[in-house]
Amino acid sequence: MIEYTVKVYPNGEKYWSLKGKGPAEEWASGNKYWLLNGKRVTEEEHKKLTSKVIEMTVAEISKALGKQVKVVQ
Repeated sequence: MIEYTVKVYPNGEKYWSLKGKGPAEEWASGNKYWLLNGKRVTEEEHKKLTSKVIEMTVAEISKALGKQVKVVQ
C-alpha cells in the first residue's frame, strides 16, 4: 500500500505528497502540475518518464544512440 499525504488549503489548492515529493499539485484555478524528483513536469512528461514501456521512433532511437538504426525482423 502506498500512503500519500494530501494538503488542502482554504483557497482550494491541493498538494499530494509521497515522502515529501510530488506527485501532484492542483491549484484553485484548476491548473494541475506533476512533480518528478522535485521538478515540475506536465502530466504527459510524468507518464512518459515513469512508464515501464518507452515508445520511440527510429529517428529518436538513432539520436539517443548516436548511430544510424536499421529495423530488421
